[in-house]
Amino acid sequence: MEITCAQMDVLLSFYIEGDLSKNLKVKVEEHLKKCPACREKYNIINSMIQDLKTSVEEKEEIFSANSNSQYRIFQNNLSAYIDNELPADESIKMKKFTINNKNARKELENTYNIRKLMNESFNKTRLDAKQDFSKNILRQLNLGEDYSFTFHPILKLAATFVMTVLVLSAIIVFSLTL
Repeated sequence: MEITCAQMDVLLSFYIEGDLSKNLKVKVEEHLKKCPACREKYNIINSMIQDLKTSVEEKEEIFSANSNSQYRIFQNNLSAYIDNELPADESIKMKKFTINNKNARKELENTYNIRKLMNESFNKTRLDAKQDFSKNILRQLNLGEDYSFTFHPILKLAATFVMTVLVLSAIIVFSLTL
């Protein structure tokens, strides 16, 4: 049985995390070779992961080479800026700094992309929460393998969100201590 694109939407995250059996992994890889749309989704996700890794490395370089107080202020206010929680004068300062600083622009873009991806994932999971979509997909594939996913998709999404926030907070705290 071949995997459909709808099934790939679910399986892609398991594939990236290395949580698939060998047989299912092979089927996913075969689908990625044949389907340009799914391959593009896979490439985008991998690119975002690599951009995040590169961003962390760049932050370490920036703070070790130059502890620019304006950049620290930018990082401390980034979340509030994105959520439109800053006073007007602070918001204008953030805009000016972002326009004039290549690293700030890249960080703002990455933060928007992460936020967009998390919102899309949350909304998709929320809509699919009435049924355990992942289990149904794996049953449809009927590979004779027993999967026992114990967490509800909403719990998985919430845990992923919390972990992402904790990691980003740790990165910010770490960068501020340098």
